[in-house]
Amino acid sequence: MLRLLTAIPAHPRGGQTATSVRRHVPSSPRHQFVKISGFWGHSFYWTSKHKTAPEIAHLLYSYDKLATDALGRLDEFSPPTSKAWKCPHGAGDGQRDLYVLLQKYADSDEVLGQLWDEVSTVPEWVDWEQIERGQRVVYQYSAQILLGLLYKSLLGGMGAYRVVETLSRTGGFGVRVTKRRLLETLQHFMEVVEDIDAVKPGGKGYVSSVRVRLLHAAVRRRLMQLEHERPGYFDMDKWGVPINDLHSIGTISVYSVAIIYMALPRQGIYLTDQQITDYLALWRWVGYLLGTPVDWMATPAQAKAMMESVMTSEVAPSANSRILANNILTSQARIPPLHAPRELLAAQAYQLNGDHLAGALGIEKPPWHYRAIVWMQCVVLYWMSYSYPWLPTDMQRSRDRRFKSFAHFMIHSKKIGGIGESTKFECPSGLCS
Repeated sequence: MLRLLTAIPAHPRGGQTATSVRRHVPSSPRHQFVKISGFWGHSFYWTSKHKTAPEIAHLLYSYDKLATDALGRLDEFSPPTSKAWKCPHGAGDGQRDLYVLLQKYADSDEVLGQLWDEVSTVPEWVDWEQIERGQRVVYQYSAQILLGLLYKSLLGGMGAYRVVETLSRTGGFGVRVTKRRLLETLQHFMEVVEDIDAVKPGGKGYVSSVRVRLLHAAVRRRLMQLEHERPGYFDMDKWGVPINDLHSIGTISVYSVAIIYMALPRQGIYLTDQQITDYLALWRWVGYLLGTPVDWMATPAQAKAMMESVMTSEVAPSANSRILANNILTSQARIPPLHAPRELLAAQAYQLNGDHLAGALGIEKPPWHYRAIVWMQCVVLYWMSYSYPWLPTDMQRSRDRRFKSFAHFMIHSKKIGGIGESTKFECPSGLCS
């Protein structure tokens, strides 16, 4: 396991404690339509659609068993690389392409065939035109959504104290590998939103999503094996099964619901009801491919309630939360192509997460002039985004191409520290071998 290199104080600076925050959360489903004010900077009404922590606790111990079983069958058909072979960060010629293996052996094994049938079968609720509109939301608000993914979904997501126990044991956000992990996440995101064919069966985004599902199965299996061999390594009674259903739901929610109701509004952007429904439809399909329960995404109200339920259950920044959140900022400070100072990154983190959560994650308060820069950035991006629908079609396409080209450059250009070849989302070296 790669060591985490950034030392952060053990106590949040000006943040709320888990106890002080949770005391306002209803303890019983009888307590409905109660206003929850300032829960890590997010206010909402507790409704009949919300679930208390005890009501969703069982999801900590359920997981994508089909993918885990399928991984075992793939190991029999194509054994993993020898422990003696080492590949930096799980990428290279020696790694297995689990998607190709799944496709190859689906007709030869019942379990593999079951998984292949599941990911190849398009549910009735999938509407390709709606999903394509959801992708268009990304292109209209591309800058704000990318900022939201980095500072709210990923950095802010480190506040989930049980999730970080899995991350801290995989080296996934240690300083030395954080940039690569972020770029791999960006690669998956861009492949999912590239165009409608990319998320249909056989498309790049579809294939990457199935690969990520199998990667999660590999990490989960290995951590469970290590706990069996070394009791206490991963306390499943306390933290749940690694990459369990609750945390998978939380992951999809921070890519979708948290962007809609938290990250975008904090940048002055409010989606229309149609845009909200369309964007959720995109991520409901991606979540399905990842093996995540997605019935809660059927309506915006249900999706918002689930996100807030998971927040009240899981968000309570720990010492590991502070280490990993700061590793993200450290990995992004003063690097090309933007060379942004850490103070500006901290200002972004405070803008997207609010003072309470950013402080609890151990992020230093930025000087006021960096906050002013972020506010001005929000204004400029606001006008750029809201003018998008009024642009001629050729100008929209030109802007879309620039967005794709910039993201591709960030991901693949080795001159600025990119990953070069597209990753196939194999398990990190030394963890799953």
